[in-house]
Amino acid sequence: MPILVIDTSGSRQAVVLLDGNGVIAGDEWTRKRDDMPLLTRVEALMARAGWSAGELSAVAAARGPGSFTGIRLGLGLALGIAAGRGVALFLLESLRVLAAQAPRNGSPAGALRDAGRGEVYAWRPTVAPARIATTSLPGWIRADDRLVVDPPGALAEWSAGQAAWEVASARRRSLLEALADEANRVTSHEKPVRYHEVEAMYVQPAAAEERRSR
Repeated sequence: MPILVIDTSGSRQAVVLLDGNGVIAGDEWTRKRDDMPLLTRVEALMARAGWSAGELSAVAAARGPGSFTGIRLGLGLALGIAAGRGVALFLLESLRVLAAQAPRNGSPAGALRDAGRGEVYAWRPTVAPARIATTSLPGWIRADDRLVVDPPGALAEWSAGQAAWEVASARRRSLLEALADEANRVTSHEKPVRYHEVEAMYVQPAAAEERRSR
């Protein structure tokens, strides 16, 4: 039975249907103001694949950090479908999905995503996501980093001297591939969340975290 996976946290968004053999069907698009409603996309995807919501075995959705509106829509729809059908619900970390777009060969990649107001969400393996000023990137980026950036090409604007650390768009795997890989990992090795525990990941700026700890 298939698993529905949703990621609407970034500038590129996707919905995917998976089963034990891999991707059944998927839809990937660039976020725009006049986007087709997410539910309509999901219904069209399932119809194209020949499945109905009643046949789903689980739902997974990206929980952030990223676009506030996108995360709210994706999580809300995922929760509604999972709870309505009584199936398992899994949450994915959006920056891990973004980093998974790096080519599989080479060292594990990190991720940077625009957070607005001169800040970025930053993540690398084994380190919790952080929200930092773009002016802090020269100290955050390491010599051995490979970084997948959202939106693509933005690292040259944020920290021009380190643009070479960004994985070029032409070398990136599709969001569909990355989303499928991360969903397979999470659904195979982690427990589903309870419906009432669904929570988006909103990473506070470093200054705000420091104030809260005082």
